[in-house]
Amino acid sequence: MAYANEVVKSTNFKGMIGLNTIPTARMDEEGIARAGLSTLDPYNHAFIGMQIAKPLYVNLRQSMEVSSIGEQPHRVYPGMDFKLRLGEEGRYAPEIAFGMDSALGHKRFSSEYFALSKRYYNFDFTAGIAWGRMGSGGILPNPLARLSSHFDRERNYTDQNAASPADWFTGKEIGLFGGFEYALPIEGLSFKADIGADRSPGERRSFDFDAPALWSVGFNYNPTPWFGFGTSLIGGDKIMARITLQDNLYKRKIKSYKDNPAIAGKDEGMFGKLWAKIQRGGDDEPSIHMGEPVKDGRDLAAVLHLNDAQPSAMQIGRAAKALAAKADKDTATITIIPARQGLRGNSITLSKRDVQNLAEGNASPEEVWQDASFSQKYASSGRDNMFEKLKLFPELSISPQEEETTHLYRASLVAEKTSEWKYGFLSGAGLRLNIADNLHRLSKFKNINLKSVRGDADYFTANRVNAERAYIGWMHTILPDIHFAATAGILEEMYAGYGGEILYRPSASPFAIGLEGWNAFKRDPTAPLALGLRGDDASWTGHGTLYYDIPNTDLTAYLKAGRFLGGDWGASGGAETQFDNGVKIKGYVTATNSDDKDVFGADRNVIAGLQLAIPLGGLKFIPEGSAARIKAEPMGRDDGQMLDKPLSLYEATEPMSYRRLGRNWQAVQN
Repeated sequence: MAYANEVVKSTNFKGMIGLNTIPTARMDEEGIARAGLSTLDPYNHAFIGMQIAKPLYVNLRQSMEVSSIGEQPHRVYPGMDFKLRLGEEGRYAPEIAFGMDSALGHKRFSSEYFALSKRYYNFDFTAGIAWGRMGSGGILPNPLARLSSHFDRERNYTDQNAASPADWFTGKEIGLFGGFEYALPIEGLSFKADIGADRSPGERRSFDFDAPALWSVGFNYNPTPWFGFGTSLIGGDKIMARITLQDNLYKRKIKSYKDNPAIAGKDEGMFGKLWAKIQRGGDDEPSIHMGEPVKDGRDLAAVLHLNDAQPSAMQIGRAAKALAAKADKDTATITIIPARQGLRGNSITLSKRDVQNLAEGNASPEEVWQDASFSQKYASSGRDNMFEKLKLFPELSISPQEEETTHLYRASLVAEKTSEWKYGFLSGAGLRLNIADNLHRLSKFKNINLKSVRGDADYFTANRVNAERAYIGWMHTILPDIHFAATAGILEEMYAGYGGEILYRPSASPFAIGLEGWNAFKRDPTAPLALGLRGDDASWTGHGTLYYDIPNTDLTAYLKAGRFLGGDWGASGGAETQFDNGVKIKGYVTATNSDDKDVFGADRNVIAGLQLAIPLGGLKFIPEGSAARIKAEPMGRDDGQMLDKPLSLYEATEPMSYRRLGRNWQAVQN
């Protein structure tokens, strides 16, 4: 059905796609990232969210209790919210979603809900049911109480413990909510009206808050695709205001170095060639790195060393065309054996005729793929010569979910040089420039001691420059689909040590399993470049990991279980993806048996975070493989902490995986 004027998606005051005060069942486009601020007495809210997959939106929120909009907060209530699509809208069926506010974090805003949304011309209607805070003005008995008395108990919104599964779907009553949004004739402008069931139970019990009536009316305006704001009247006596910034990171075009004339080798002169080399991370030529071709009967094969800057399918296509051009008349097939960082993938055998037709524009990538075959052909995956790469990583770490302070942040720049040697050996060295931070706040409410895992993060910002890494490693495919890595040295900013990893990743299966173990030594942040070690005590950490490549997506789900750096045991689950333009996103939740508590005595053994990496190699004078990294996760924690290992087998094998090649095979023609 076509509509005269589509409603532009916008958030409610807590950062979820919705009306003024309630959520809807609507989802953003995959890849949309949002950041925003809102105010509604007695809170200011800051939020960062992302549509990390088509059916899943995740939002990190910090809600700050204030007396007036410009005052310092009296208390902060962090939370992680999410919404999961259960059914898409059809001609007659509504879109259906399930969501939770403060699924993790403080329980002041904890809620669970089901929402339905249906569009009718310029109107978008929503209705739903809610448990918890959103249903606190309920009029219907909790239907789950018939199943168990556990669900019939009242929820406490004033204690300091974090929200937990024991609170989900509890309460004697549930609430109903609903509303609509109407797209006005002015593009980007809409009218919103809703009625909810949030009676502000925590505020009424804590400081006799005068809760407004449950209705609201307001407007939202998006003058540009990247900026929006809204305001609404809540219950006749309170005003809500909100601003948001958003962008689709999936659709953002990030140029390859081939699009840059300097990188393509078209610029003449000493400086043009010098900058081209810098941008390639030290490469003299932007060429495909292949080993010496080997003729076996009517097949011509070569090892292709994949780079980090271009899609692997593109590199395979160019390597195959280069081999086909060298092949004699007797050659019938071309075999490419992909290799990366000493690891070997399954060989890909293509018809020489298909490759030649593809080069001439007379064959499609689909035709080449249909005739391709995969096998486990042996060949040495080590390089014949040394390969070096320089990368830059501007990094912004923020923690909007602290209960003791509004937020923590740290801005830094990491410069790292990696080298690949013969026989699968690798090395790396890097420096971190500390630019700005407010981690001094940690010392006000953290119990810093010699046993701190990352609770002393502020000490590592005291030096303007620290050594980030200095390691040597070895990676090798020891058997088909079985890969091994060993690493020793300065492994990350806070730890040195040694360890290893083994990964079994069958090429035809969406599952993979890995096992890793490390002996880690805490670095001394007071030493020059933090090169010293703090004591002789080693911390042993190790995890088993199960990976699952979700079919028909670029999304990988994983579950890790084992021992963390602080000696606590637990599990960490999450999902990660990489878009076609190179943007990487990771979201995770970690739970441990630690009894770590905040200054209010609340448990903090469950943490969550989002990580985002945006390629920068298309910018002039920035080395290929560089990326801006943004991390929204708790900082200065001692529980649930894992080593930031310099080498990852799963990441190293991903460009050679059957899934990655299949989903990006169109690039083979470039």
